[in-house]
Amino acid sequence: MNPQLANALALVRRYPFSVVCAVITILMAVATYYLWDIQDEQELAYQEVSKQGAAMLDLLKGGSTQRQELALVRDAARRIEDNLVIEASLADNKWYFYKIEEQTKARLLDLNQNPAPPSDSSFYRRIPFSVRLTGTYEQIVGFILSVETGPRLANITSFSLNRREKDGSTLILDLNLELLGKK
Repeated sequence: MNPQLANALALVRRYPFSVVCAVITILMAVATYYLWDIQDEQELAYQEVSKQGAAMLDLLKGGSTQRQELALVRDAARRIEDNLVIEASLADNKWYFYKIEEQTKARLLDLNQNPAPPSDSSFYRRIPFSVRLTGTYEQIVGFILSVETGPRLANITSFSLNRREKDGSTLILDLNLELLGKK
C-alpha cells in the first residue's frame, strides 16, 4: 500500500470524529454553492410573481368602480330603450307632441309622422315628423326646448319661423325633426 494512503487511514482511525466533521463540512460547502446558484433563479421568479400579485390587487381595487360604472351604463341604456319611438304606434307618437303642446300652450296646427327612410343602423331607426304650430315667441321656444330636452331622443333637421299676418306677436313654426325609434 502507498505510504501516504496508509498515513491517511491511520489518521482517520485515530481522529474519526474530526474526519466525519471535515466530510460534513465539505458536503455542506457543495450544497451551499448549489443553493446559492438556485437562489438567483428563485429571486427572479419571486419578483415576477410579486408584479403579477400587485397588478391583481390593483385590478381588484378597481373592480368595484368598474361594476358601478357598468351598472350606470346599463341604466342609461335601459332608459334610452324605454324612450324609443315605435313607428307603428302612431297614437303614442302623436300623444308625445300633444303633451308638449299642453305644457307650453303653443297650438299644434298640423302634426304628421312621415315614412321612415331605410335604416343604416341595425339597432335603431329614425322616425321623421313634420310639425306646424303657432303661438307666442315664449310658447314656441318652450315647445322646442321641451322637444330637445324631453325623454325621447330628437334631432331637429329643419325649421322655419314666420310671423302670422293678422297679429305681429303670434308666430308660426314649421318644424321637421326625427325621433330615435326601435327597428
